[in-house]
Amino acid sequence: MKYQIVKDEKDRNKKEQNKFVEQPKWKLDEITLSTDVIERIEELFAYINNRDKFLYEWEYIRFLKLGTGVCVNFFGPPGTGKSITAEATADRLGMNIIKINYGDLESEYVGQTSKNISKIFETAEATKSLLFFDEADTILSRRISNLSSAADYGINTTKSTLLTLLDKFDGVAIFATNLLENYDPAFLRRMIFNIEFPLPNFEMRLKLWQFHLSKKLPIAPDFSYERAADLTNDLSGGDIKNVAIKLGFKLLSGKISAIDEAVFLTEIEKVREIKQKNMRSTDCNFQDSTEEDNSEIPELDSTKVS
Repeated sequence: MKYQIVKDEKDRNKKEQNKFVEQPKWKLDEITLSTDVIERIEELFAYINNRDKFLYEWEYIRFLKLGTGVCVNFFGPPGTGKSITAEATADRLGMNIIKINYGDLESEYVGQTSKNISKIFETAEATKSLLFFDEADTILSRRISNLSSAADYGINTTKSTLLTLLDKFDGVAIFATNLLENYDPAFLRRMIFNIEFPLPNFEMRLKLWQFHLSKKLPIAPDFSYERAADLTNDLSGGDIKNVAIKLGFKLLSGKISAIDEAVFLTEIEKVREIKQKNMRSTDCNFQDSTEEDNSEIPELDSTKVS
């Protein structure tokens, strides 16, 4: 009976671990990225595959006092491919992926969030999974200097725990953010790679439209991929995907019989309006937060960014 209880407990723990572990769904050749991002990703793979040579044979270890793991930061505007590139990175490395949002880890009980994070790192090492923290600014933000409640202490304890875990971690961790300026410099210094994901240029937008709007769709003669790319220089890959989906829904519902330029432009303007509303809302929230907190914020040391 005792053996059965222990076995059941181990099975439950293993099942609890595996619920976070996923197989990556994206491959790098399916993603439209800038030349610079592709080059930096290839440098990342070269470093991971030749880390000992880089650090010890070439003696970079003399000034790169890093842990044995690899910490990477993806930053840039929303919808530029950071999350799916993290999945594709795991795929290229032959790893599973654990995707983490701070909200999944946060607990109402003081100290429990730190324990949750520790368990995630343990799971990543046990399952040989790449750790991916989306919207990482929520967990890598500056620590609270004016502590006024138990919750504030809990937040700082969580960040200190994460710093310690990163130093000891023997795997690959990728963080993604739209708000690099919110990072605590202590975390930024631990990133061996900081890779910026820009909005797509014309060639990238052309590939994105060709990928998202199949030639099997009913497309009117006045619509062209080149024209679509030319008209959307302010949109991200995520925006382009959303427009393509909405156009497909319109075709399915019979509201349109084919994708023409007029319908296309209407959907583009709707996306722009939503983005403008979101920006105004974000600006208002930022203004409110700065009025509440007038404490000095240290500047990022740009020399630490690779």
